[in-house]
Amino acid sequence: MDRLLGVFFLFCSAEQEPATVERNERVHAHLRKYLDACGDDYVNLEQLQLLALERQFRPDGAFARLMGADEFLAALPAFLSPVWLLGRRLDRKVQISISSKLVHWFCTKRLVDFRAHREDLILFRKAQDAASQRGP
Repeated sequence: MDRLLGVFFLFCSAEQEPATVERNERVHAHLRKYLDACGDDYVNLEQLQLLALERQFRPDGAFARLMGADEFLAALPAFLSPVWLLGRRLDRKVQISISSKLVHWFCTKRLVDFRAHREDLILFRKAQDAASQRGP
């Protein structure tokens, strides 16, 4: 996931205004912080043990380095929960938009099987709708 996220965010920021690039970078950093804090909730026991071992050597970014798109997709709906939505309205909009683009990118690039992850996609869509409905 680490390289995929890097490529995705480079793609999102290509030929954008500096303010847009800065917002994208804030969302990217926030997403990585979220994955480090909450990613363990979306993996199986074997993966959890692997993450614990990796964190002994390099704690920051372990989830993104070791887990794949399947685990990331399972974790993504909670990234749009009230607890994790960014504070500034425009940043929240970008967070919701980029998350949606990321899910679409995963499916179109066949990084995840959307049929096998139908439930995760439904949960993401519900989280996206709820986040979009929240006021300032």
